[in-house]
Amino acid sequence: MTDRSTAGPGGRRGVGRQALWNYLVFALSKSSTLIMTMVLARLLGPADFGLFALAFLVMTLFDYVRDLGVAAALVQRDEEWARILPTGLTLTCLSGLLIGAAAALAAPVAAAAFGEPELTPLVRVLAIGLVISALGVLPLAALRRRLDYRSRLIPEVAGTVAKAGTAIVLAVGGLGVWSLVWAQLAASVVTTCGYWWVVRPPVRFGFDRAVALGLVRFGLPVTVVSFLSFAVANADYAAIGRRLGDVELGYYTLAYRLPELLVLNICVVVGDVLFSALSRMQHDRPAVAAKYLETLRGVIALTAPVGLGVAALAGEIVGLLYGDAFAPAADELAALAAFAVMYSINFHAGDAYKAIGRPGLLTALGLVKFLLLAPAVWFAAGYSALAVATALLIVEALITFVRLTLVRMVLGVTVRRHLVVLRGPVTAAVVMASTVWGAAQMLPLDGAAVRLALLVPLGAVVYVAALRLLAPRLVAGVVQQVRIRRAARRPAGLNAP
Repeated sequence: MTDRSTAGPGGRRGVGRQALWNYLVFALSKSSTLIMTMVLARLLGPADFGLFALAFLVMTLFDYVRDLGVAAALVQRDEEWARILPTGLTLTCLSGLLIGAAAALAAPVAAAAFGEPELTPLVRVLAIGLVISALGVLPLAALRRRLDYRSRLIPEVAGTVAKAGTAIVLAVGGLGVWSLVWAQLAASVVTTCGYWWVVRPPVRFGFDRAVALGLVRFGLPVTVVSFLSFAVANADYAAIGRRLGDVELGYYTLAYRLPELLVLNICVVVGDVLFSALSRMQHDRPAVAAKYLETLRGVIALTAPVGLGVAALAGEIVGLLYGDAFAPAADELAALAAFAVMYSINFHAGDAYKAIGRPGLLTALGLVKFLLLAPAVWFAAGYSALAVATALLIVEALITFVRLTLVRMVLGVTVRRHLVVLRGPVTAAVVMASTVWGAAQMLPLDGAAVRLALLVPLGAVVYVAALRLLAPRLVAGVVQQVRIRRAARRPAGLNAP
């Protein structure tokens, strides 16, 4: 096992390449999940998806705090890996066992809170998966610490394939919602075993009081942030499940899947790599600010067209992926896709705060957002799931100003600099989405697949053309990077005069 300073190939590679590897891992795993969902939408009903969403909601609460933030501390701490490994392994395994037990004990309480007695056994089985997943925290932290995201490919994809295969086979066998539960457990086992097989860290339990205090001192604020993130990210699910029932939650859950896969996961995978990279330059504040702004520029150029394009074609997408039975989810998908774009603008400042050792800023921001969001979505859930999705978008737009102001105070990146970065890609994406939506209204052809086959290429052409006009430097930079990488891959003889 190597330390950060002497990491292998993954440790020497740039943020961009490792982000691409990380996104490949997520894309493959989430694509498998999407395919699984498309198949299961024909085998299970909205109520099954809604009931599982409630069980998964309960487990996510405990999953966010399963390691007490020790995983992030293992990545951020600038100490010898051999010194912190034994204590880190002890803390992550012990906390996983305790949190898993707490989840199992809390299952009846959760079932009573949502008025769904079936939740109790579902949550207790999922709690076993949480304990198993906690055992994989340390090897995953080792890969993140040395910026080796390529090695995540085998564990994550294998776990997703196991999940999809198990779910489909059991659903065909008539197990209903339990097919989703057992599939989640299978994924936890395969993924955790995969990480230990790939990393093969020495299994050395130990406890160094000074190391433990250092890890927990950093980790606990991160855990608080994670808890607030859970509350913010799942307030909509809780409100819909409690006030509108599992059928409406089933529609909403499937509507959320696509923005999560195509937009939010871009932020997650890039942020995962960015946090590791910024942790290396944490003492150089101007360098942190520059890397943050560079990353934001690239992320928005991807998330804005994808998210707004999905919003413009929501009806066709739902019809193709899920079928007519889930048609009510189309309007919710459009609102959630727009929300995901707004969310992507704010996401990466948090990676910078954690990297410079100030996760408490995220705690404050999370608390403010929760205080705004919780009553908004609860009130909206009294009307419809679409109202809830709209409330998410409105609150995210309001909180954006607060977040950008804080970035100026902490990193020195002004709101004006943000606007310069955002203006071109966002405007080009709006032009593209408007064009595609207008074309969809006039297109006489029926059939979601045929319409998408025509409208998606149209959107891509319009976006690229608009981006070249509105952000020529961004396009030129991408072209230059492609040329540099192509030249670097050529045999040496082809470059000789």
